[in-house]
Amino acid sequence: MDSVIQWATSVCICSGIVCIIEMLLSDTALEKNVRFVLGALMLCAVIVPLGNVIGDFSRDFGNVGESSTNIPETIARQRVDYLKQEIQALSKQYLEQENIYPIGIDVNMDIDDTNCISIITAEVTLNRSDREQSVNVQRIFADRLGMECKIIISE
Repeated sequence: MDSVIQWATSVCICSGIVCIIEMLLSDTALEKNVRFVLGALMLCAVIVPLGNVIGDFSRDFGNVGESSTNIPETIARQRVDYLKQEIQALSKQYLEQENIYPIGIDVNMDIDDTNCISIITAEVTLNRSDREQSVNVQRIFADRLGMECKIIISE
């Protein structure tokens, strides 16, 4: 809104200056040339601020959501999140086949500069009553998923 007020103010000031100059220079030999220059000045006073507004709009419109430099990072994060969900679902399925029902499964992952995903560890939270299943959980993760597993016993 402030930019519209500034634009209107500058157009009014410019038109006032143009009117004063036209009154002072009427009936001269250069009247046509002066009117042409003053008309061009008025046109610039109207169009240049609109060009700035359009430029600001296009910059803002182009940066909706994520900027273009963050797109590869966003895609990499989405890949990590998707892989994490799939590993959690698969490991839960393998544990439930052995009648082990974990409270939670968290997979710790990392991604390097070349967008290569590394699975660091899995953390499985078990009830106190399932404490004796810790060895079986670690075996399932090692044999079926090929990953290291850390067991957390819930209090």
